[in-house]
Amino acid sequence: MSKLLFPPAVRAGALACLVVAAPAAVIGASLSDGGEANQSNWVYLTLSAIVAAYLLGGAAAGWVASSGRVVGSGRNRSPENPRLSNDAPMINGAAATTVAFAVVQSVAAILRIAGGEGVNPLALVFNALLAAAIGTVGGGIGACLANRARVNR
Repeated sequence: MSKLLFPPAVRAGALACLVVAAPAAVIGASLSDGGEANQSNWVYLTLSAIVAAYLLGGAAAGWVASSGRVVGSGRNRSPENPRLSNDAPMINGAAATTVAFAVVQSVAAILRIAGGEGVNPLALVFNALLAAAIGTVGGGIGACLANRARVNR
């Protein structure tokens, strides 16, 4: 595993992303009309919720990666254990949202294939890159918030 990835940060970010993105994806799938031209505008609201989920997941991963603590433990960095977090919040944000995307899309792909529909691999790659890019921005936001909280202590 890369030294830049901090598993507690990726886990926290992916879970935060999944809490919002999974229900929004289910609602969006139920509202879409199978690609017809006259589909409901509510689909765009669920798309906005998914983008917000990617930002939230990236921010959570960035916060944990740069806060200097392991989630749920309260232990600070110390000379004995300097590897409680790292300084790569944007990479952790991108990884967290990509993991969440992979989980949701794996379930969706299984359901599409079981229903007799196909899966567009190009769309999956594009959307995974989009999720990673939004998670990178979220990771930067989370790092900024964590640094601000650290300064204001």
